Amino acid sequence: MGNRILFIHGRSFKPERKVLRELWISAVRHGLARSRPDRLARFDAARKEFVYYGDISGRFLRAKGKTYQAAADVADRRAALAALKDYTSGQFTRARYNRLPGKESLREFFADVAAGPLNWFGLSERAIGMVAPDMLEYWNLDSSFGSDVRWGFTEALRRGLQSGDRLMVVAHSLGTMIAWDTMWKFSYRGEYQPLRNRRVDLFLTLGCPLGDETVKDNLIGSRATGSRRYPANLLRWENVSAADDYISHDQRVSNDYRKMLQYDLPIRSIKDHRIYNLTVRNGESNPHSSAGYLIHPKVSRLIADWL
Repeated sequence: MGNRILFIHGRSFKPERKVLRELWISAVRHGLARSRPDRLARFDAARKEFVYYGDISGRFLRAKGKTYQAAADVADRRAALAALKDYTSGQFTRARYNRLPGKESLREFFADVAAGPLNWFGLSERAIGMVAPDMLEYWNLDSSFGSDVRWGFTEALRRGLQSGDRLMVVAHSLGTMIAWDTMWKFSYRGEYQPLRNRRVDLFLTLGCPLGDETVKDNLIGSRATGSRRYPANLLRWENVSAADDYISHDQRVSNDYRKMLQYDLPIRSIKDHRIYNLTVRNGESNPHSSAGYLIHPKVSRLIADWL
């Protein structure tokens, strides 16, 4: 039995698969080398699979009139990661975060308002459509977008569960929803019955919207009752949210999913962690950036402890 890690990225435009995978692996490796160098060799030896659907989301966003400058985006991503690598483990602080250019929490405030009483009138879905149209499209039953972006993770999860390896899923943003829905399908759909007794050892979510009320209402399985609302193949969940990350504005999932621990499900613990994401993209603070999550000392320690 070896260690296997499935990575799945988040929403919006993305560089090509090879480039994005390189950036993700580089961020994780640097974080481990800085915070837990004793686990770096184990990470290098682990089987790693990067699930990519950026081509699908890119086509959808272009059809909506959005534009993407790939070369400029890649250059900015590399510059942002290089800047993050200059920080020591002790520098990921609130004081340093507050000094970043363009830092503001207006989007988080707007998300909190929209997810509260105003959600009774459906405004939260409209708000999500404004800031994350691809996330809203994920729930559109008249579109193949949801099933298309789940397919890559479906095949990766199948391989992981069949392998018998210890399995960790590292998911960011929309990727957390894709992973959750796919794990639910593997738990209850007949075509996956041979794998029902296989487990995901650790579900590590970054910038995760699964605590949002509208998101919860649209998850596959949300209309089921009792324990069937939740995946039955998950042993542990660690959720990391950054201050002012508007996608994960509800920064706690342990309260939203505490019933998982009360049912006869395999899951043993659900824990939340709050961090400060020091990423600067295009000259402004970007607390939702995957690089800032992946390289953060808290995430490094969670991955190192699992390894």
